[in-house]
Amino acid sequence: MASISPLAVVDPNAQIAETADIGPFCTIGPNVTIGSGTKLMSHVVVDGHTKLGEDCMVYPYVTLGIASQDLKHELNSVTYTEIGDRNMIREFVSVHSGTEPESTTKIGNDCALLAHSHVAHNCTVGNHVVMSHSATLGGHVLVGDHANIGGLSAVHQFCHVGEAAMVAGMARVVQDVLPFTIAEGFPAHMRVINKVGMERAGYAGDDIKAVRKAFRILFARELRLEQAIEEVMAEFGDSPHVQKMLAAINDSQRGLARPESATFEMNVGGE
Repeated sequence: MASISPLAVVDPNAQIAETADIGPFCTIGPNVTIGSGTKLMSHVVVDGHTKLGEDCMVYPYVTLGIASQDLKHELNSVTYTEIGDRNMIREFVSVHSGTEPESTTKIGNDCALLAHSHVAHNCTVGNHVVMSHSATLGGHVLVGDHANIGGLSAVHQFCHVGEAAMVAGMARVVQDVLPFTIAEGFPAHMRVINKVGMERAGYAGDDIKAVRKAFRILFARELRLEQAIEEVMAEFGDSPHVQKMLAAINDSQRGLARPESATFEMNVGGE
């Protein structure tokens, strides 16, 4: 039987796994599912149609599955929040449910959402993502696996932050950040390939070299982007990681956070 503090308020219709641990002053709504091994320390609110996975650690004053702040949200409409396994969710984090009826906000597995970070409505956050202190995602943001969102940074609605990309602290992201790159600034611009981050995430050396060379071709030469893409395809068409970069370019709706020429060359570094 789940360990539920007598000081917690848990709706009898909530589905709480037998090995879950619900601390004092937590509030759990009727349409909530909490997986085995997950611990809510205290003062946590989980509401709406929310699924919280296994072996998560949720710290005090977190709110999960609360209705979207989007003014288009319809009162009493059914929207969803899905949070995977083994996530660390620190103090005062907020994750909001989708806006449109039947829509969903999703967070994957093995993520670290540090204190005061915010995931807005309809975001999709991958696996092994780190959101540092007070990092904020606007609505409909897509964040790839192994991405790192720096402290006090903000990502505009509908932007994409690619796989293993890093957004530097206090950055203002208003356009897409390609996979495997580092973006910084106000507004943010891609500066360099996230070599250290890729190494830490276990990417092979040859794959890192391929994306670094592709990045140079795309942005360091005075080529039109269409020409640069053709050259990258010709040289690195068999690299799945380069293909992800090109797919992100093709799928971009808000445009790319392109490097600034004044700082790009000195930040590219050697081979």
